[in-house]
Amino acid sequence: LIWSHARSGFAMNRRTPAGQADWKNFPNPDAPVDHDVPVLQVRSGDGKELKTVLFGYACHATVLGLMEISGDWPGFAQQYFEEDHPGAVAMFLNGCSGDQNPYPRRLLHYAEGHGRSMATAIEAAIETEGKPLSGPIRAAIAWPEIPYQEPPSREVLEATRQGKDRYDASHAALLLDTLDATGGLPKSYPVPVQVLRFGDGLNLVAIGGEVVVDYSLRLKRELGELGGGAPVWVAGYSNDVMTYIPSRRVLDEGGYEGGGAMRYSMSIVHPAPWDPSIEDRLVGKAIELFNGLR
Repeated sequence: LIWSHARSGFAMNRRTPAGQADWKNFPNPDAPVDHDVPVLQVRSGDGKELKTVLFGYACHATVLGLMEISGDWPGFAQQYFEEDHPGAVAMFLNGCSGDQNPYPRRLLHYAEGHGRSMATAIEAAIETEGKPLSGPIRAAIAWPEIPYQEPPSREVLEATRQGKDRYDASHAALLLDTLDATGGLPKSYPVPVQVLRFGDGLNLVAIGGEVVVDYSLRLKRELGELGGGAPVWVAGYSNDVMTYIPSRRVLDEGGYEGGGAMRYSMSIVHPAPWDPSIEDRLVGKAIELFNGLR
């Protein structure tokens, strides 16, 4: 196993201010991003034959529209890399891309272009000296209960169900049905947090849900210090995807990733936005698991 990394720049934060306490889905070049491309190589025992690469990047795979079936830019990246390395397998691990979109987008050749850009970044990563990994692979996982904020009252839900916004009305109806069936609404949800340590050479943190990029930037900083400078790889969408996972900043700002998306969930009952403690709870749990694997 060899760890290396490169960079790619087509991801951009998609949260742009749209008036007081409102945010729109629009490219914002001044907002946080994580352009790192971590790569884990699996090679033969003598190191000469490349068997597999696992690569990551913090960006939605949404160049193409919702009604188009495709692997999008990660799929093209895998295709191009495997064409250049017959017999090798390329696999993708999504990063903290909850608020990150590929730009430009919505045309097939953009998906192909971003895929080519990513395949080139993987090539650049494996051409660096790289860091051989040795020692045991240690892992730990936990499901901390993340509380919700106070839900709307029954009276508010009844009024919302009769409103003109069909998404708000559907969500209110779901909450009312849950109230009638169980006598209450969920107070928390278990969000998985997993840590893998590859010897003392690489630390991987995997969090469930559509995690915004602030988590990656914070965990790389804090776990990087705790781990003596060993690289930190942070993935989202891991072990469960229930909704968006905002940082405290994004939660306070509001908007789609800050809690608005929860009203679209019909399979999981989210009665209200996450409690403001969500970021510290998840980061704290990752650090706790990391320390337990020393």
